[in-house]
Amino acid sequence: MEKPIKFILSVLCSMAFPLAAQAVSGGKQVIIDKGSQTLRAYDNGKLVMQSRISTGKEGKATPSGHFRAGEKSRMHYSKLYHNAPMPYSVNFGGNYFIHGFSSVPHHPASHGCVRLPIGAASKFYQWVAPGTPITITG
Repeated sequence: MEKPIKFILSVLCSMAFPLAAQAVSGGKQVIIDKGSQTLRAYDNGKLVMQSRISTGKEGKATPSGHFRAGEKSRMHYSKLYHNAPMPYSVNFGGNYFIHGFSSVPHHPASHGCVRLPIGAASKFYQWVAPGTPITITG
């Protein structure tokens, strides 16, 4: 009787805490939760960084899904938005970046990118490697 209960509990926990379940695999991994406006970085399942973020506002939503960190640039300039500076940029597909910004409210406010406070962006930029899995939910 104990095994079915453990199985049911493990299924319920994986449904209730999908982000925690995703973060147990080895290596580096980034989980971005648009619902809580939070970025979490894991190394071998251990939380190494957590920061508030601001994702895309209505009409400019940040895409959900599974991505990989792409090209990194200490200072990227937006090709879409008047050459706007985007310090500590990490591309994760197309014209979407995780980057530092001076204004990071606790709600979606960007044009689709993931904004981090400048200090957190610098730390993230130094930590993340091209190819690091990035999961965006919410």
